[in-house]
Amino acid sequence: MTGEEIGLREHLEEKGNEVYETDLGEFIIQKLGSKPMHILSPSIHVPREDVARLFSKVMGQEIAPDAEIATMVSAARDFLRDKFFKADIGISGANVVAAETGTLFIIENEGNIRLATGAPLVHIALVGMEKLVPTLADAYKVSEVTWRYANYTMPAYVSLISGPSKTGDIEKVITYGAHGPKELHVIFLDGGRTRLAKYPKLKQALYCLRCGGCLYECPVFAVTAGHFGDKYFTGIGAVWAAIVNQDMEKAASLAYTCLTCGRCRQRCPVKIDVPEMIIELRKLLAEPPKSE
Repeated sequence: MTGEEIGLREHLEEKGNEVYETDLGEFIIQKLGSKPMHILSPSIHVPREDVARLFSKVMGQEIAPDAEIATMVSAARDFLRDKFFKADIGISGANVVAAETGTLFIIENEGNIRLATGAPLVHIALVGMEKLVPTLADAYKVSEVTWRYANYTMPAYVSLISGPSKTGDIEKVITYGAHGPKELHVIFLDGGRTRLAKYPKLKQALYCLRCGGCLYECPVFAVTAGHFGDKYFTGIGAVWAAIVNQDMEKAASLAYTCLTCGRCRQRCPVKIDVPEMIIELRKLLAEPPKSE
């Protein structure tokens, strides 16, 4: 999501790099040239027949439109498996980072993140600065709340990464790059977050865990899907558009579409008060621009 926020893939491609999204949904979106429709299931709007046609074109093998979904998943696995081990760099985000130990917590189900962060010689993690918490215990707690409110009893994988791969098995000499990456670089992104933190009510948007629970409750999102937001969806997307991206026109269209019904607030694990934020944002939008 953080890479999506700043257009990282597109920027790297413009520089001549060959870049592959490895999450299955994001891979589908990338190859369609489309945009995500849900924070956890970005390709939820794409029917299986379209996926079959897309994969047939991209992978050079015929996949029947009525093929089993397992067949399509297997085709994506075979196609991407080669990319993991030939990649120069693997890029990931992180769900939360423990300052105490420098540990990245990454939640997933597909196993693609383990391959992307474990196979290439260089691992780069791009993380929003709001994801940093003081201790390892705090990070465990944030991780569990995130996956439970994302409707997972337990995710298939939770990776804890505290540094590059290393070994000391030969004469106790620490050597980096054993079987995994030789280098780990963590980039903390501000991208307007410190600006957002200055607003007493709107800064609640920074508490968001990206669990996606609110999207299942929002009556507007139910009929507009990925069109009700700006990088981040629903009412939080309106705040993000206004303060982080400073796109007041986009923010206004979102802020006045929100029903302020509060269903998202009831579902939210950290009780972000979206109606309160939207009312505050409408006040800001109604203020005349300040003269220079």
